[in-house]
Amino acid sequence: MSVHQHLFHLLNQPMLIMKEYDGIVRIEDANEAFMNLSGYSLAHILATKSQYLRSQYRIDLSKRIVKREIKMRTKRRSELAVRIEQIPLPAQPDDAWTRAFLIFEDLTAYKWIDRQPERGKVLISGIVDKHLHIRFLRDNLGPHMFEPDSTMEDETLLQFIAENERPRMLELLQETSRLHKEQNVTIHTSKLGGVELELELTYCPVLDGYGNCRELAFVVWDFHPADEQIVDSATKLKIWMAKRDMSAGQLASATGISLQTISKLRNGKIEKPQRLTAELIASELGVEVHHIWPSIRK
Repeated sequence: MSVHQHLFHLLNQPMLIMKEYDGIVRIEDANEAFMNLSGYSLAHILATKSQYLRSQYRIDLSKRIVKREIKMRTKRRSELAVRIEQIPLPAQPDDAWTRAFLIFEDLTAYKWIDRQPERGKVLISGIVDKHLHIRFLRDNLGPHMFEPDSTMEDETLLQFIAENERPRMLELLQETSRLHKEQNVTIHTSKLGGVELELELTYCPVLDGYGNCRELAFVVWDFHPADEQIVDSATKLKIWMAKRDMSAGQLASATGISLQTISKLRNGKIEKPQRLTAELIASELGVEVHHIWPSIRK
């Protein structure tokens, strides 16, 4: 077995080895990840006809590298949106066939996430694998809420869920995988930026060709402190700015309040702002003053 074939079978990315000669295109091999994605056995995949391969995958192995999005037919679903990357393989001695890796990326989770803004404003979105490892995250809140070195990437989802909520979350995820449909849930986080939050989110299972859940896509619609009584005004201001996707500079520009004052309010150095300052900020954020500051200066 060549080093290319060895890597081919080790990697968890769905892949084919394609070969082409004199107008004939064939699949030479498929790894386990591709079989799981398609739902077909290796024998069925290898028997795929040349004409179908050309029309379905638009194969041209003479090109160096090709990236494109296509609709792929699977055993379980009629069509699946995938992105293909084509990488040529070295020529083999005394062999006229041209070969290339075809690497497939399932776009189902991304497509689902991209449709969610039609239902409302999405604050956070992401994808986790079957082990709940976060492999994709689109988060506009981080820069507004947390320190620069705080991140959810390369972590597991359970790390960000309150410990007493984890068993319930695991049960919900298992149920979602079994029922094959999206679910809405409210959960409490572990302390993020020093505060425990309550998140409202929706998550959706992404199934492989055999109907097994390979990954989960999720979106967060809203969040607020789990206990409003113990959260200071500086944190509440950060939360509302994050929910409105507004930086300190943007808020200062929109209200005419100095950036220095905004910064002092955000870091707790000013606990009771003047009434006009509080009203301008609350109005710009679309909330009542008392949602941020229980008391203000006259």
